[in-house]
Amino acid sequence: MISSQIREKAREDLKNNWGKAALVTFVFVIATYIITIVCALIPIVGPIASMVIFVPFSYGLTVCFIKLKRGETVGYLEFASIGFNSFAKVWAVAFRTILKMIVPVVLIVLFTVMILIGTAGAIAATLSYASASASGFVLLFFVASIGLFITSIYASIKAMLYSLNNYLLYDNPDMPAKEIVEKSATLMYGNRWKLFCLILSFIGWAILASFTFGIGMLWLIPYITISIIVFYENLAGINNY
Repeated sequence: MISSQIREKAREDLKNNWGKAALVTFVFVIATYIITIVCALIPIVGPIASMVIFVPFSYGLTVCFIKLKRGETVGYLEFASIGFNSFAKVWAVAFRTILKMIVPVVLIVLFTVMILIGTAGAIAATLSYASASASGFVLLFFVASIGLFITSIYASIKAMLYSLNNYLLYDNPDMPAKEIVEKSATLMYGNRWKLFCLILSFIGWAILASFTFGIGMLWLIPYITISIIVFYENLAGINNY
């Protein structure tokens, strides 16, 4: 299936559920915003707690859209119950994914630190009139910036291998986390460009949504997510596409 066919199928699946999908998205955004604000009030632990909650909540939202697409009933707060009920398994899959991404993540952290050192060193050397040292720090900054740019592209491409994790987890709840991550990679080999083109095809809608002060995203997020679900079901051979 090409991108236009996938989008057409997504619109068909959303035909009588646009309002429901938008409201579920709205409740999710409000809930995560409140959690983020509350957690921000707790030093150090708060941001970590926010992330720990956000990951299963995001999985819960994905499951809500899968159910909507397949004609099942969905509650407006169901993403929370789904997320908490699947908390351990969701994080097991997330941990396996992090292990797969450990090299680019470490490189991104390393280059970021080098950029900070280069920036601070260049400023300090300039203020102390040490032009030779300033040149060295500036060189470090540019080398690290190029390294960060290349590594970020590599990380994005590699991360796409695991973009089907949540969908596979829902359809295969008894499958071990390691196998879910590996199956996602197997399905995505040779298909990353197709998924990238599918996501890129929504850029016009994203630009239009930005002119609505983000309100349009309440409809665009379900549209994109269900399109990816169609993409996943096509790859996995679900519904005999």
